[in-house]
Amino acid sequence: MTSVDMSVVYAVTLVLGLCIGSFLNVIIFRTHKATSPWRGRSKCMQCGQKIHWYDNIPLLSFVWLRGKCRSCSKSLSWQYPLVEVGTAIFFLLVTWRFGFTWWAVGAWVVTSVMIAIAVYDARWSLLPDSFSIALAIAGCVFALLSGVPPVTLVLGAVAGAGFFGAQYLASRGRWVGSGDILLGGALGILLGWRMLGLSLFLAYLIGAAVASVLLLLRRQKGNSAMAFGPYLVLGGFIAWLWGEQLVNWYFNHALFN
Repeated sequence: MTSVDMSVVYAVTLVLGLCIGSFLNVIIFRTHKATSPWRGRSKCMQCGQKIHWYDNIPLLSFVWLRGKCRSCSKSLSWQYPLVEVGTAIFFLLVTWRFGFTWWAVGAWVVTSVMIAIAVYDARWSLLPDSFSIALAIAGCVFALLSGVPPVTLVLGAVAGAGFFGAQYLASRGRWVGSGDILLGGALGILLGWRMLGLSLFLAYLIGAAVASVLLLLRRQKGNSAMAFGPYLVLGGFIAWLWGEQLVNWYFNHALFN
């Protein structure tokens, strides 16, 4: 493709990501409230007033309204624009990796579920089983269509669930929760057992870096719990898209230099 063609592709991907991010916010909030994301118009969480379509345009409406509800003038959650922009960025990374192809479409689906998991856990320190099951299904379909042997998926699921299951049993549920076990299995299905190890390494590395910064800024106490789902998802996303390149770079450059 020419540079002009790619500019159009990235622009379309950006708009699509913003729209999907807006819908993910609906799914996340309504799942937390145990209501259907498919029924009824969105409402302000402060006053309960239904939101008009022109106040529900991804990112633009938030900026236009200066982050406040038109009806009650109370502040809207910053989760709305952050998830929309974040989804657009991750969609752009997927397009960069797979091109504007059917593989990218499948990867967008997987990425959307991963974002929903990360945001929900970051917000409420919970990992909904329905989200992890959706990731397992989407990851299984994507992996099988990519030609991954079924045995690899099974080994990945066992390795991912077993890793967190062992911690759960050893700590009697103090270190990790049952949601981590299911998410670990889902990531194992998506990545396979080989890339699962890399994703776990990246998750702990990123989590430790973020925790260190928060401790230095005194935004978190040393004995306070921290939601690990976002780092698991981010590590899994990186290993999923660029795992092979990272491993090859390490063995060809970092390990022997």
